[in-house]
Amino acid sequence: MDMSLGDFKYFFMAAETCNLSRAAERLGVGQPTVSQAIKRLESVFRTPLFDRFKTGVQLTPAGKQLYTQARVALDDLEKLKEAVISANFEIEGRYSIGCHTSVALNVLPQFLPSLLKQNHKLEIQLFHALSREITEKVISFGADFGIVVNPVHHPDLVIKKLCTDNVTYWIAPEGDVNTLIYDPNLAQSQFVISKTSAKHWHFSRRIESTSLEVIAKLTAEGCGVGLLPERVARRIKRLKPFKTNVPRHEDQLCLIYRADRHKSASARTIIDSILSAKIK
Repeated sequence: MDMSLGDFKYFFMAAETCNLSRAAERLGVGQPTVSQAIKRLESVFRTPLFDRFKTGVQLTPAGKQLYTQARVALDDLEKLKEAVISANFEIEGRYSIGCHTSVALNVLPQFLPSLLKQNHKLEIQLFHALSREITEKVISFGADFGIVVNPVHHPDLVIKKLCTDNVTYWIAPEGDVNTLIYDPNLAQSQFVISKTSAKHWHFSRRIESTSLEVIAKLTAEGCGVGLLPERVARRIKRLKPFKTNVPRHEDQLCLIYRADRHKSASARTIIDSILSAKIK
């Protein structure tokens, strides 16, 4: 026979009033309800909890032991309940956000300083990787949030568009037009280069780098034509679009997180802070 937390409520009142009828009256229920609750507890603990008399009831030694320990346990349970409810409304905790380094330099300053300033108990862990790797981590519960480029759609994933960007060729004045500087690991680079080859336009030399910031710097120094997102290229005033009507790839920068997580006030605060930032 199963017991419930409600059974203890009737048990406590019976112990305190020493009378089942009085306990029922105070609780606004019938006496059978109180009696049945006590019988369920006695069945679970396999011992009488009350000695019954014509004038009322008294706790047995086992009943006194249960009364003392159950009161402590239920008080602890109430504290746990309050802590859980509080955690859902207080802005605190540790959350991870993944983004590519070039995305981090452009996007994080738009929301992170004010988010941390307004929420002193919030801790943010940053990690940097390619967008597809970050997306996989979010899907597999390895990260809380991702700010990624062109995320793949997944049934468990929430995708919120932040802004658009274009990946194309950039050059500095008097830059080397025969040398391409690019990141071969980016799908956008591969797309633009394939479109360029289809136009029978080739570079005689290539420099590869996994850092868009390095590519932008080398391009600014005239080492070659940089294949860059506009948001990265625009940070360096010397860089201009290489040519008109050259191939380009449109990117969508998005916030991603799992649909079945992050319903707490802390998570919602992070999401709202990112979505409300003026990201370009």
